[in-house]
Amino acid sequence: MKALRLCWQYLRRYQGLALLALIAMVMQTAMDLAVPWPLKIIFDNVLGARALPGSLGAVLIDPTTGGPLTRQALLNVMVAIMLVIALIDAIFTYIGGLLTASIGQRVLYELRVQVFDHIQNLSISFHKNSRVGDLSARLTSDIQAIQDLVSSGLNTLITNSLTVVGVLVIVVAVDWRFAVLMIGATPLMFFVAGSYRKRIRKASREQRTMEGQVSATVQERIGAIQVVQAFAHEEQEAKQFAQQSRKSLNAGLAVSRLQSELSPLVDLVGVIGLATVTWLGAQEVISGRITLGYLLLFTTYLRSILSPVRQLAKLSNQFSKADASAERVQEILDIQPDVRDMPGARHAPRLRGAVSFEHVYFGYAKDTLVLRDISVRVQPGMAVALVGQTGSGKSTMIGLIPRFHDPLEGQVLIDGIDIRRFTLRSLRDQVSLVLQEPVLFNATIRDNIAYGREGASDVDVLRAARAANVEEFVSRLPNGYGTVLGERGGTLSGGQRQRIAIARAIVRDAPILLLDEPTSGLDAQSEVTVMEALQRLMQGRTTFVIAHRLSTIERADLILVMQNGKIREGGTHRELLRAGGLYAHLHSLQFKDSVESAPQRAEPTRRQGVDAPLIRRPGQ
Repeated sequence: MKALRLCWQYLRRYQGLALLALIAMVMQTAMDLAVPWPLKIIFDNVLGARALPGSLGAVLIDPTTGGPLTRQALLNVMVAIMLVIALIDAIFTYIGGLLTASIGQRVLYELRVQVFDHIQNLSISFHKNSRVGDLSARLTSDIQAIQDLVSSGLNTLITNSLTVVGVLVIVVAVDWRFAVLMIGATPLMFFVAGSYRKRIRKASREQRTMEGQVSATVQERIGAIQVVQAFAHEEQEAKQFAQQSRKSLNAGLAVSRLQSELSPLVDLVGVIGLATVTWLGAQEVISGRITLGYLLLFTTYLRSILSPVRQLAKLSNQFSKADASAERVQEILDIQPDVRDMPGARHAPRLRGAVSFEHVYFGYAKDTLVLRDISVRVQPGMAVALVGQTGSGKSTMIGLIPRFHDPLEGQVLIDGIDIRRFTLRSLRDQVSLVLQEPVLFNATIRDNIAYGREGASDVDVLRAARAANVEEFVSRLPNGYGTVLGERGGTLSGGQRQRIAIARAIVRDAPILLLDEPTSGLDAQSEVTVMEALQRLMQGRTTFVIAHRLSTIERADLILVMQNGKIREGGTHRELLRAGGLYAHLHSLQFKDSVESAPQRAEPTRRQGVDAPLIRRPGQ
């Protein structure tokens, strides 16, 4: 029972509720078992005019005469008892169902929170190789299947199991021969159900997997709807989605077919057992060995035992679905993040921002290196630009600073300390990030800016918004900073989204800033506005900026030219042009000028105490 093992740590927290639920289910079962007895007395002692047994006759007496109850009075008493039993049964059924449903909801909540928290802490490499829709399906429909098991499946399992055991105990006490018949029919039904259980679980697992893929496809295609429509691929996407949905449909039909086969087989075995008991019981009544009331009692109990056994057999489908879902959820929980706090990691103090890469090697797979022997030292407050062709390792390199990845060899140091000696939270609290495609949430503009720092005040938000030139367009919105953005901020232009992302980084007030092509794709006017905001953001911070437009990084304190995972050149803009190497070649390609004809710019003033890069420039 993988689903129950997965939930056990949460179920143990609600032992009090679970005990109350169990008591309620025991009382419910006791009332169900008591139902046939008033009917037996009506048949034997009211309609059959038989005398009540001594112990029962001593209890059911006429208070006015002190003698036995009349047949009419006995009938009235038995009907009243039936109503009382039904009322008590209803009360405890309600209590038991409410408690188990409550436990199920709580387990669902805690499990979902744990899985979501775990997914958030998994490494970037995991998320790059995972489909968001499939993860979403595990958090929603898979956990829902587990909740259904805890909320209703366990209730059904316990009450029906208690009913089966109670019926067998009572029938054995009354007439062991009929108990043998019932006991013989019960294992046969369980055998039939067991023969289908493995096949149903396999088919359910396949169905859950297909549903996860369908969910992933839906999320990806709807998220890229603008591209789909721009290339007029609606028909192709519809066909592809139909093919995936067909696979999910086939898996669901396989489960339905197995369920459809199981139900009549279990019912058939139950009917055979009922017919056998009825035939033998009728023979006993005719011969006078048992009364008609006892026959009614046995057939009622047999129906009572067949119904739970049938439900338990059919419950295997729910358990199979929950087990398949538990496997998928457990798969996620078993994955350990590649990057996590090291033993003895300490809280990082306020960092100055001196960043060093010491002979760093890194690859997403050990046999395929993305970075090779990266060594460079950056003093606090320097602006470092990384340039190079796509795939040269620029984004991977700056991703090592907040420990999105850890080096395979070498180390990254800040203020002379290996960053792995800091806790992840305290390290990342001191790094701000502005991406090429800003990520905004479906929340207000104020909340999107304040996301940069927990507890940011309205004053902090407004100050950051002014510095990032956000106030210029927010003032034209009807609700100002209370304007709720659409998903991913789709209601704003690219430049406006980027300015909000910059304001978020300003609020964070981190000593280290990472800019990953922040002006790519912007028009000239938006680029000017964004660059103004970036200049304010970069002041006093150690900044690493990835840029393809070389004109945006000419004043950088240090430009690193990367190729095939290595730093090929390093220096200022002017120094690299004079060297006539790879940077000069890239510059000439962008500006369509020779290096000699490039406009001469004043050499930017270098900050005092800046270390020269460890990678020497050509000619030195």
